[in-house]
Amino acid sequence: MNSVGAYGPSPFIYPIYGLAGIPEGFSRKCALYGGTFMLAKPVEKFVFDENNKVCGVQSGGEIAKTKMVICSPEYVIKAGLKDKVKKIGNIIRCICILD
Repeated sequence: MNSVGAYGPSPFIYPIYGLAGIPEGFSRKCALYGGTFMLAKPVEKFVFDENNKVCGVQSGGEIAKTKMVICSPEYVIKAGLKDKVKKIGNIIRCICILD
């Protein structure tokens, strides 16, 4: 409800200059709050702490420390951690033409 009328007559917030605005906006927020945004880097392995919780990602000999990893299950499976992947839902994409 907060977005109704904020950017025109539609209640949906859509990037004005196309879908490229979504990762651009995410990377800006990520940099603003001290995050690390990794593009086109292979995940060699996930790093775990003493409590068996993820605490980093290793790529190219470098480790990016983190509290949380958001990624495609594909990366986890390729890193040999198939037992850590649990399906919890589906993603559906659609185009809606509304009158």
